[in-house]
Amino acid sequence: MAPRVRRSFTGFHVLIVAMLWASASLAAQGRDRTPPTAPTNLNATSATEQSVTLTWGPSSDNSGQFTYLIQGPGPAVTVGQATTTYIFGGLQAGKTYTFRVYARDIAGNLSRSSNAVTVTLPGQIAAPTRPVVIVQEVGPTHATLSWSSSDDKPSIWYTVYIDGEQVSTLSQLSGTFTCARVMVPTYCEPIDQDTTYTFTVRARDSDGNLSPMSDPVFVTTEPANPDDHTPPSVPGNVTAEDIGGFHLVQWEPSVDDLAAAWFIRYDLYVNGVLQTVVVGGTSAEVELYLNQINTITIVAVDTADNESLPVSIIVIT
Repeated sequence: MAPRVRRSFTGFHVLIVAMLWASASLAAQGRDRTPPTAPTNLNATSATEQSVTLTWGPSSDNSGQFTYLIQGPGPAVTVGQATTTYIFGGLQAGKTYTFRVYARDIAGNLSRSSNAVTVTLPGQIAAPTRPVVIVQEVGPTHATLSWSSSDDKPSIWYTVYIDGEQVSTLSQLSGTFTCARVMVPTYCEPIDQDTTYTFTVRARDSDGNLSPMSDPVFVTTEPANPDDHTPPSVPGNVTAEDIGGFHLVQWEPSVDDLAAAWFIRYDLYVNGVLQTVVVGGTSAEVELYLNQINTITIVAVDTADNESLPVSIIVIT
């Protein structure tokens, strides 16, 4: 009896599998593979400085159920099949946009594209206004400036140029410029005493629109204090840590009788060769020679060019 029961049980499952396969085959044969017809006669019937009104001829589909996808800037917008007019907002004055419309049925079939419509909105491209730059403070080796601009978007970035060279891009409305604050430290050129520099600023909004360049502002740094003959203290507690390809050198800041800590310059030498200059900081990345003994030396320099005694550490790589 047991063998007959097993044969009957197996035959039952074979029958179930055959029925499922047949059902799946019929379902596959009946799947909707026909896309809707393409929307026709897409037009931009009106435009403001921030929006475009689009109209199009309706699609049709064998299922009778579909939606429209409106393709413009950003993600596509989906509207119901009864909609053949749509106001596309959130645009920028003076810019050019291209739109297309598709239909998609409930089976996911996508129609061909409608004709494309290209529209240039009225008005000017909303770029930030020309920045106004004001000098706040000048010292022997630094200059502090502020600037302002306005825009139709909340976020504005300011690019600062010194003598025509881009040195920094900031979101704040002021900045103090010294060697370390304007360039990659390895290639840093300190701002010198008794020297005239030309500062200009350009604003950029979150959409990438650029303002006109500001009027140039001429800044002449102060001469060094002729009575300042005292060098800064020696940088303390110098360490070097391997961070993969470079060594991170850190130190305790020097103290000077006249120069603020923010404006003390640190010259870093590797095996007697100047490699990096930092102003107001207490760390720098340096590149060392592999498989040899390296000497890292730091000298602190105040705003009158008085140099501290050097301090050195040995790093074996």
